[in-house]
Amino acid sequence: MKKTPFDRLDKRIIRLLKNDGRISIAHLAERLDVTTPTIRSRMKGLIGRGVMRVAGMINSKYAPNLTMAIIGVDTDSQERLEIQLDALTRLEQVHWAAAVTGRFDIIAEVVVTGGVEDLFDFASRVLPTIVKVKHCETFVVMRSSEKWLCMPEGMKSW
Repeated sequence: MKKTPFDRLDKRIIRLLKNDGRISIAHLAERLDVTTPTIRSRMKGLIGRGVMRVAGMINSKYAPNLTMAIIGVDTDSQERLEIQLDALTRLEQVHWAAAVTGRFDIIAEVVVTGGVEDLFDFASRVLPTIVKVKHCETFVVMRSSEKWLCMPEGMKSW
């Protein structure tokens, strides 16, 4: 049986951090009835193993200059799907991407700063250099409710 990357205490820590990423280690320890060294050690382990990260996030409804879209991609090459997916997730505009079942092989959430022109450039110029596109469909997000985003690495201009 495969060992899970975290236990009940880890899940409780993550849940509290999800609600307030600025909560102090001392307050976490108090809320969870454990010592501060335990919390510090658990957080260090979770972060070190790549299970969790603590990051600043923005609520997309307060960032009207960001354009978000969901792009569904039907690929030409199933054999290279994992390689294509890994390359896609490294792009600065990609918030997340996943191999999925259904009519598309890959679904990606894309965030750009230059409006539909940037989105068009991404879908028509950048995406085909990474993924062997047979067909793709772009769904522009018109409005979302409490959509929190970690900014992709390359979005320094925002």
